[in-house]
Amino acid sequence: MLDVQNLCKSFKKKPFLTELTFQVAAGECLVLLGRNGAGKTLLLNILATLVEPTSGTVSIDGVDAFANLKQVRPSIGYIPVAFEGYPELSVVDYLNFFAAAYKLEKRGRTDAIDAVLELMDIQHLREVKIGVLSTGERQRLLFAKTFLYEPQLWLLDEPLTPLDPSGQVEMIALFSELQAMGKTVVIATNRLDDVHRLGSTDAHDKNYVGILSDGQFSVFKTFRELREENTEADAAETPSPEGLSKLLAKDPHSD
Repeated sequence: MLDVQNLCKSFKKKPFLTELTFQVAAGECLVLLGRNGAGKTLLLNILATLVEPTSGTVSIDGVDAFANLKQVRPSIGYIPVAFEGYPELSVVDYLNFFAAAYKLEKRGRTDAIDAVLELMDIQHLREVKIGVLSTGERQRLLFAKTFLYEPQLWLLDEPLTPLDPSGQVEMIALFSELQAMGKTVVIATNRLDDVHRLGSTDAHDKNYVGILSDGQFSVFKTFRELREENTEADAAETPSPEGLSKLLAKDPHSD
């Protein structure tokens, strides 16, 4: 579904991403890991068609994204780490605004909005203004808004960070549901605990971990491969945060 070939991005001739090539199929998830400044958010912005690469291609369902922006953008759902704007709008007015922008039929908008409010467990915030929502509530609203048009490619930047512990558990279950629906999911994080939890079940064995370092992937493997290579006491477990930390230190030029 997502096919990236020889992707490079430079600013003022300084390379930030170099020759990235990878594929993530429908129903699969890629977890991007790396230190601050490693290029995770930049890569998400390119995949979301918000930043044009210096060279290389991004294809979605076989369609060159940057050559066909109008065609591919409706299939992309991008949830950034920060929520900005619309402080005076109520939650329901915000969702109505985007339902109209997404050209949902008027007759079905109310039902669609009710459904996403229930899905994200924010029905009680229906009439509350966005400006007074907590960070976690705003994150749930972003997911609700994105569910309105059911994109095929979900790009999530630090999706667990704003949430309380129970919300994080619910969100991880939601990621699995997205995959079960055949969606392609790309999650960026710099939290080792997040990666450990995202790969802690057999259902995620075929999903990928991509560790960015110096603009390249120092590691790009499935969770299953990481488990098989795990030299810790229990090799059936996804590498612990400590084990992932060792992978973060891996030289991308060492292989």
